[in-house]
Amino acid sequence: MRTTARTWTSTRRRSRWLAPLLAAPLLLTACGDGGISNQESGAGTGSPAEGTATGTGGAEGTTEVRVADTAGMPSAFLQYGVNEGYFEAEGLDVTVDVSIGGAAAVPAVVNGETQFAGSNTVSAILAASKGLPITIVAAGTRTMEDPEDDFARIMASTSSGVEEVEDLEGATIAVNTLENINDVVIMTLMEDAGADRTQVKFAEMGFSDMLPALANGQVDAALLIEPFVTMAVDQGATEVASPYAESRPNMMVGTYMTSEEYAAENPETVEAFQRGISATGQAIAEDPAAFREALPEVTTIEPDLAGQIHLPAWDASVDLETLQFLNERMVRYGLIDEEISVEDIVTAPTD
Repeated sequence: MRTTARTWTSTRRRSRWLAPLLAAPLLLTACGDGGISNQESGAGTGSPAEGTATGTGGAEGTTEVRVADTAGMPSAFLQYGVNEGYFEAEGLDVTVDVSIGGAAAVPAVVNGETQFAGSNTVSAILAASKGLPITIVAAGTRTMEDPEDDFARIMASTSSGVEEVEDLEGATIAVNTLENINDVVIMTLMEDAGADRTQVKFAEMGFSDMLPALANGQVDAALLIEPFVTMAVDQGATEVASPYAESRPNMMVGTYMTSEEYAAENPETVEAFQRGISATGQAIAEDPAAFREALPEVTTIEPDLAGQIHLPAWDASVDLETLQFLNERMVRYGLIDEEISVEDIVTAPTD
């Protein structure tokens, strides 16, 4: 676990993550036979099969690509689409790798370890602001209209005394990676509630590690996504807020990115991937029960838990308004020095 205090100003630029990430291989867990492990700390190195570095060499008539995505609902969504044949129908042979998300997904794309990667929106903007050659090709998870139905929560231990957003002042909060969308939405909620957003500490750990950390008082609160939200409720944690949905309605939380070079050299593959994402999202929207029923097959989620969790919304179209909202907040909170042109980092249909 890494812990850092946040006392940012708008002129403070943080680039500590960039060099070591680009120098080191990404830790990934490959999904065999449709299974996804949600134990991020147990990930091993993903070694692309021969031919996958350039997105070629699949079965006859298909293009083989690797896609890294965040453990939990994001990677479950992708694996469901693979299992249901939505990507195969577009001529793609997709292998899903599970990552911890955030900045960890960026170097895999830039270095060619994967052709596509799912990432939270803030990490994509941050990477682009550092001059990394990435482009957003599709949207990932989105919030639900009603915060009570959303797939993410700030959960607090019962011993922490945290019951409302105002109580987060002075608290230690677990997030899956530092300097990502979770930092931004937590500080947004604190600022809106009149709390001092600079008086909070973020502790970096995998989602599955957050549950014992809450239980033993290692952290005061954690920003969790499903299925970990429902698991935390079952262990008695306190629901504090729905940080994504309460920060901005219909927020585009996740994105899928690739390198600028890959997008330029493989436009047909990019478009096929976009269609596969769109078809998967449409299928889940039309029949969420089928997705829930499949969760035990594509994840380690038990059937009873699969029936309880809150599902995200998915729409492949990129929401430029969310990108700009987060762009502005990132400057405000000191993650970047100045706004970028969000239109310039998108190679996808927009809404």
